[in-house]
Amino acid sequence: MNPLSKEANAKCAIFTVCNIAYLPKALVLASSLKKFGAPKLIIYLFDKLTVEVDSAQYESVADIRWIEDVGLKDFETYAFKYDITEFSTSLKPWLTLKLLEHNEKVVFLDPDICMFSSIDPILEVLDKQDIVLTPHYITPNESSDVGMMRFGSYNLGFYAIRKTNESVRFLQWWSERCLNLCYFETQFGLSTDQKWISIAPCFFPSLYTSFDLGWNVAFWNLHERKISKKNDNFIINDKFPLIFFHFSSFDESKPELLSKRPFADQQLLRQDFIPLVNIYKEALDDFKTQVPSVPYTYDVMSNGDYISPTLRRAYASVMNDFIDGHDPFDSAGPVAAFAKKNFLLRKSSSYKSSGFSDLESNRSKLKVINSLMKLALLLVGPNRFMNLSRLLVFLSSFRLNRDLWKL
Repeated sequence: MNPLSKEANAKCAIFTVCNIAYLPKALVLASSLKKFGAPKLIIYLFDKLTVEVDSAQYESVADIRWIEDVGLKDFETYAFKYDITEFSTSLKPWLTLKLLEHNEKVVFLDPDICMFSSIDPILEVLDKQDIVLTPHYITPNESSDVGMMRFGSYNLGFYAIRKTNESVRFLQWWSERCLNLCYFETQFGLSTDQKWISIAPCFFPSLYTSFDLGWNVAFWNLHERKISKKNDNFIINDKFPLIFFHFSSFDESKPELLSKRPFADQQLLRQDFIPLVNIYKEALDDFKTQVPSVPYTYDVMSNGDYISPTLRRAYASVMNDFIDGHDPFDSAGPVAAFAKKNFLLRKSSSYKSSGFSDLESNRSKLKVINSLMKLALLLVGPNRFMNLSRLLVFLSSFRLNRDLWKL
């Protein structure tokens, strides 16, 4: 297909998705885009319209839209079965399709991204390519290659789409998968919207992978990217202009560590990214004083009862048993009755997702569990014990265990 004309190039939409808690970060992104002359950022807010946000004060840098207004049928069911990360990522391809109805190009950027130069090089690549993606990193790394196997080879904090028959076909496929199965269940090969794209090249040969190291720089690829400054511009590996930096899991309390998550060079206390961190934190602190601090509004029923992660997964298991058009958030409705029957409601949130960083704080509990597992090994023998362990992996998904729940 021929490259788009200059007039068509102007028909470009750039968007992000977030709840109000992430709005300051999205506004930093919006301001950085404006600084380099990019189209105004569209921010889709994944919170209820009941929250008072004065979007007019940000209209010079961003076009703020509420997810309730986008016209997705039965969007409440997605807001209920998914947590905020799953919900916001599940609609990315669907929103891209909607934006392509009035634009020739669409670029998605995560809200915790900041631009450090013009987006034009990306749009120029998009003149010739249908679908543009970036891998997490391009240099094999023994310590994190397994992580890429779990979470996906491409980082979907960025993608760019040009309107062609092939790109629309790609988005329709991806949207269907995300609306149905955008769960973060890596034990079953699911990692929200991201893992699906690892298999996309099998189906969409026009998918283009950018190896420009100045795109999507983040903590997971710093082992292969060194940052320097030349004539007031940031450069990667003395070769690639830095287009944008992805401040994923940014540690605001310890910005010198960059991320709350461990990464390959974190213990080296590298100084090359500190100027970027200082720019980002100053801008973020400024917007944080302007945006109200409110809890995620899709985390509660209409009477304020907390929707636990277990309830979300249980609902996903039985949602097709409820009548069409039901409101899962109605505290007097059938979903609330189901939750009460299965002891899944709580008055307040006390849940915190545990990960590898919590191993030390849970060491005593793990010792008890290990003792019980050793006892089970002794009682049933090694082969049955291995099968039992595999069964426990299956049981870890309440979504796949319909018989656990009473209707």
